[in-house]
Amino acid sequence: MNFVQQPMQQELSDSPDRSTGRKTLAIEVIGREGSIALMDDARVVEARWLGRESRAAAGLAVQISDLAKKRLANLSLASLDGISVAVGPGSFTGLRVAVTTAKTLGYALQIPIVAVNSLRAIAELSRGENLKTGEPAPAVLVGLSAYRGQVYRGRFGVGEDADIDLVSAEQWKTELQSAVSCGTAQPMACDEIPRLDDEKKYIFMGDRAVFDRVGVEISDAQWAGEGMHRAAGVGRLGVEMLGRGKTTPAMDLVPDYLRPSAAEEKASGAIG
Repeated sequence: MNFVQQPMQQELSDSPDRSTGRKTLAIEVIGREGSIALMDDARVVEARWLGRESRAAAGLAVQISDLAKKRLANLSLASLDGISVAVGPGSFTGLRVAVTTAKTLGYALQIPIVAVNSLRAIAELSRGENLKTGEPAPAVLVGLSAYRGQVYRGRFGVGEDADIDLVSAEQWKTELQSAVSCGTAQPMACDEIPRLDDEKKYIFMGDRAVFDRVGVEISDAQWAGEGMHRAAGVGRLGVEMLGRGKTTPAMDLVPDYLRPSAAEEKASGAIG
């Protein structure tokens, strides 16, 4: 499975029998950069990159406005059927910007909001590629930097419940080494697990740095997600959740950091 840099406008298609005609806006600032996508059901009409966190607050609103003028009927965001946003885990600053933007738009325009887990959204990108090629869906291990010696880890096995957690660097190293050498991210001895002969059955996504620092070799066929707009995964999951009525009231929408911020931890320690 080879992933290449996508153009600024990205067209992706899902199975046609799932089409409902819903138009939604997907927003994510999971890491130091972000993206937005205008969706027609599970198809990306257009996706755009955002700048790094320092410019996201100003750039996000401008990019959304320009996308609406270019692509939406009557040039209005009010014509949207929903807004999906990655609520975390991820960058504290980026998540606040994305969530605040989605909350403001949803409340002001009375548009339903769908809160999407960041790790699920990234893993969803691999599923979209497999739908196009017709290949079996692989198991996916997603890793995002949580700093302070920790990793946001999402393990998405075929036919298994998702396992999402904040893990230590040591636990991450154990799981990644097991996934590469044994074909599973479950931390156990290799002789207890049947090795996967086809390396494409397990792929890795997220922040490449958290994989590289472990020091294990990951083949090009196993690494995925470079150059892909993560908002496409947010949007694809978002439209599915919207169809099931899994929305969040604007005033209840908050980031999901999986842990308190450094400032909150410091304040808690001071109070304690």
